[in-house]
Amino acid sequence: MEEEIRCNVCKEFYREPVLLPCGHAVCRVCAEKLQVHIHDNEGSGSSNDYQEADKASVSSETDSGVVCGSRPNSYAGTPAVPAYSSAAFSITCPSCRKLVYLDDNGADGLPPFRVMRTIVERFGGVTGAPPAEEACQMCEGERRAAVVRCEQCSVRYCAACRDAWHPTRGPLAQHELRALGTTCADHGFPPVQYCVTCLIPICQRCLTERHSIHETQPLATAARTHKTELSQSLQHLSEQAKSMTDYIQKVKASGEKINESCEELEKQIDNACAELTCAIERRRDELIRAARSTKSQAIANMRSLTSHAAQKLREATALLHFSIEALKEPDQAAFLQVGNILSIRAQETAANLCTSLEPPPSPPALNLDIEPVLRTVKSMNFVECTPVENSMKLSAPGAPEMAVEACAARGCSCTLAWKPPPAPSAVRGYVLELDDGLGGPFREVYCGRETVCTIDGLHYASLYSARVKAFNGAGEGPYSEIIGLQTSPVAWFTWDARCSSGGGGGGVSLSADGARAAAAGWQPRVVLADQPLARGLHYWTLRLDAYDGDADPAFGIARADVARDKMLGSDALGWAMYIDGSRSWFVHGGAHGGRTAGGVRCGSTVGVLLDLTRGTLRFTVDDHPQGDIAFTGLRGAFYPAVSLNRGVAVTLQPGLPPPERLLSQLAAE
Repeated sequence: MEEEIRCNVCKEFYREPVLLPCGHAVCRVCAEKLQVHIHDNEGSGSSNDYQEADKASVSSETDSGVVCGSRPNSYAGTPAVPAYSSAAFSITCPSCRKLVYLDDNGADGLPPFRVMRTIVERFGGVTGAPPAEEACQMCEGERRAAVVRCEQCSVRYCAACRDAWHPTRGPLAQHELRALGTTCADHGFPPVQYCVTCLIPICQRCLTERHSIHETQPLATAARTHKTELSQSLQHLSEQAKSMTDYIQKVKASGEKINESCEELEKQIDNACAELTCAIERRRDELIRAARSTKSQAIANMRSLTSHAAQKLREATALLHFSIEALKEPDQAAFLQVGNILSIRAQETAANLCTSLEPPPSPPALNLDIEPVLRTVKSMNFVECTPVENSMKLSAPGAPEMAVEACAARGCSCTLAWKPPPAPSAVRGYVLELDDGLGGPFREVYCGRETVCTIDGLHYASLYSARVKAFNGAGEGPYSEIIGLQTSPVAWFTWDARCSSGGGGGGVSLSADGARAAAAGWQPRVVLADQPLARGLHYWTLRLDAYDGDADPAFGIARADVARDKMLGSDALGWAMYIDGSRSWFVHGGAHGGRTAGGVRCGSTVGVLLDLTRGTLRFTVDDHPQGDIAFTGLRGAFYPAVSLNRGVAVTLQPGLPPPERLLSQLAAE
């Protein structure tokens, strides 16, 4: 748990921890050191830009459903300009590197992380003076934490000073002593309700003024619900941690077997090589080195697996212990400040803990068998060559003949067949060569004895040339005649089944035919097609089967290694159009532009036109162009992609002709 209660900046136990909007903690002093002042000239320029920029930025927390409150003093995100015109400071979170914007109060305006402070004092052995706003105002010398505040005197008292200076009798008996704890940032009153809509504790005045139409719960009920959810997540995490411990034991046990097996293998090699000639003696040294290399690789793999699993286990255990301690927090509002975050972290950690583990390494199944070698050496003698073997040594084979009637291209695959060359030359094998589909040089794609070969993974809308030659002991023969094969002019693809997580835990679920994709969680999930596109003109559509107006769907293309847990276009490997119910933006590398009026609703159809000849990407909504050219200069292989969240479901329809409006625009260009 120590990893959870140490500051990532100073590496010490947290002192006066404050909570950043991204959910991570930092010491108040460290936050003050990290904050950067936004200069006046920058602020003035960005203020004007902000008036034109839409608050629903693709990289803002508002778009992802995070509500900061009616008057936040901080904002987490990475927008091109500050999130609001009053931003005076910014802090980059040391844990997630997210940029946080603050008002004139700077780091002093960040809320105290009470749960963290309590746990650090309980287990870290760190105690210190409380913050000025929480200290007793009557203590002399070292100040203690205040426990009550007199509403009439406007003075905070610790327990000792309260008994000494403000007794509950005599003239002061009518004064109201209010217990201190988490209070409303706007009104200073203790929270009594929890707003389910905004996910924040609220006081009675907040309930009346700004949350009257929101769904609310009593504070105790909400805290109990969140603690129950966190307990269930921790139970699952604990089970996964136990599985991880068992896995580590299995990996360590396999290391002993590896040592025993490799030692026995070396003995076999030494005993066998003692019976052979000087040439075999040199081979013996090579085999010993190979065996030791196998051992080293196996042990290195074992250690790597153990280290990786142990690190994941430490992180999971730290989160487990920290969350258990958070459950003991008596201040319900303070717990609610972090309970949902811990629950989400526990769920994600439990889901990912054992999914990426490799099976424990097995000892090398190696054994040195020298009997065949000894028999071969003893049986070596002169023999008369057969006619077939003699012809293979005297002349190379002729050219094979392409079986045109059996050759075909389907989709992005082609099947080639040929006939053996005429006698008398014998054939040991064939070499099939294919060009790049653009008239480039030939390359070898098959070598073997078969006379038929199927090649997958070709480009759509490409004309490939193929040729084949035969070889034997005398050498290689001439090539056959060149045959051309045209792949499909339009791309037919479905969603990649590897992107599916079954829909559980906020993941993606795919239909049996791979055409429909749906996501349930708040976190965007990227889904890729099962075929890349590298050439030609391609148009496909995505029908919105489910959409409630608050989701953040994005449509476009991506490279194979695009980030799968962010909105499409958030990194440099995705090109997308983000659209809501009233407008759209083009997004790439986290930057957005090309805002266009007009949105989507349930039943709308979004079209994507990828012209790899010109290197451009366009979009349509219900067969009408949505903005101008979205992106240019596209080269290479791209996967059709979409990012979904909040219950959005889409149905893919590939291989369609582009709308007439887009074709006329292409003709005009």
